[in-house]
Amino acid sequence: MRHTDKNEKINHVIFVTISMTGGGTERVIANLANHYVGIGVKTTILMIGGDDIAYELDDRVDIRCLSGRTGGSLSGRLGRIKAMRGAFKEEDGAVIIAMGTVASMFAVLANTGLKKRVIVSERNDPNRLNHRPIKSYEKMLRNMLYLRADKLVCQTPDAMESFPKCIRNKAVIIMNPLNETGVVSKAGYQREKIVMTAGRLTAQKNHKLLIDAFAKFAKAYPEYRLEIYGKGDMEEELREYIGDRNLSHCIKMCGFTDALGDRLSEAMMYVSSSDWEGISNSLMEALSSGIAVIATDCPMGGSRMLIEDGVNGRLVPVNNVDKLAEAMESLADSSSLWDKVSANAVRIRDIAAVDEIAKQWLA
Repeated sequence: MRHTDKNEKINHVIFVTISMTGGGTERVIANLANHYVGIGVKTTILMIGGDDIAYELDDRVDIRCLSGRTGGSLSGRLGRIKAMRGAFKEEDGAVIIAMGTVASMFAVLANTGLKKRVIVSERNDPNRLNHRPIKSYEKMLRNMLYLRADKLVCQTPDAMESFPKCIRNKAVIIMNPLNETGVVSKAGYQREKIVMTAGRLTAQKNHKLLIDAFAKFAKAYPEYRLEIYGKGDMEEELREYIGDRNLSHCIKMCGFTDALGDRLSEAMMYVSSSDWEGISNSLMEALSSGIAVIATDCPMGGSRMLIEDGVNGRLVPVNNVDKLAEAMESLADSSSLWDKVSANAVRIRDIAAVDEIAKQWLA
């Protein structure tokens, strides 16, 4: 662990991540990296599990792939650590920001004896690892390694409370930086009758809940369509789920996009149906665009941080088809409610602007 003077200027930031595929963690890194090089901070992204890049990065960002997936092999993991140590040694004075549990654990190991400043960050539910409940020995190892980091950054108070006090004492909460989305778009009555969602096609996001709720909603509002943006392991399963319920005429799988804002400006509603979530970047972007949003009030409390039910959006219980359908109906029924939540939603721009969040990371 390296103790630095608070007033010491940060001239170089190294982000460590598995890869830059199209997920929330990767979007946060892209937003921060692009901002930092814009203000003259040298920025490097080290990918330790593949070379996929889904987000647009400034040409001044130095991005390197140090290793591919190890498949769990010991030699692969040791090779990854060796490559990371080599990269860390090259950069005197750099601060390392490791994003996600696996990247954070490897970053701490690679920093052994180097005394670089290392900030680790949990980006989802600390009680899970790779979308499954974390095993007791994994949690013990993670916590031992996090004790050797300088700081832990969590997205929500609930996530921070998942750690023992010895780790909470070095933890801070930093919200995700908001992706710039431009001007607020058309009023509700001028928008397309579209319900949207965006995120990885995984069990965590519970797209089946949204599909079932939309099917109920569409019986009363047949003019609406559902658009699902994202890619992931469940894509074919979800296509079959839609087809088996004869919903292909009103539900469209749209694939991944890094220009979600353009579509948000035209649609009526955005829904996040997750079973658990840190802070959803897509949900933040939806709020910023002025669309009416609905989200499940799921662990780790990110949606609850962002949304006050009936004020700037709707919060519904996790995995409750009827309540989710009713929330969609409430927004379709009432132009005054739609206008109210839309007008209040855009206030998120004041608290999550990328320059403000970037300052908190540097601090």
